[in-house]
Amino acid sequence: MNRIISEISPDFLIQGLGLHQDENQIYIGKVGGKEVQLLPSIDNWKSDEKDLRIFSVGFAEASHNFRPGDVLMTGSDDLLDRAFQAMDEMEQRGVVVSLVPSQDSTHLYISKEQMDPFVQEWRSRKLSYLCLWMVDPVESEGQAKLVTILRKVIL
Repeated sequence: MNRIISEISPDFLIQGLGLHQDENQIYIGKVGGKEVQLLPSIDNWKSDEKDLRIFSVGFAEASHNFRPGDVLMTGSDDLLDRAFQAMDEMEQRGVVVSLVPSQDSTHLYISKEQMDPFVQEWRSRKLSYLCLWMVDPVESEGQAKLVTILRKVIL
């Protein structure tokens, strides 16, 4: 099962991935035969499933390290590799970031306090996860890029 959490209005994901509401008012669908579920918020997150892949999408503010249009990401190695492949094909710049400040100047840090406990839990449970943050502004072209990256990684 692929679960997607969005911190921005999920309309672009619903349309871009062809999702529909089930009887519990949760958006579901299939991407290339793989089941996808869109969670309304990270607060609804509870799962003991083992065969689970988690995707989180959102936005980040531009800074001296990040340019508008960059895709920032953190995740498990398997999904990061797939995301890099997808972005290479699209000629999209992708930057791996850390949610924890580091003394190592090669590690780029992004402040996402509300995501950090979830990412730590996913890491400790050895789940496959990928967080993608588009650097502002997140306009329709940026949303389309996020959908394309997600589609390629899910497939």
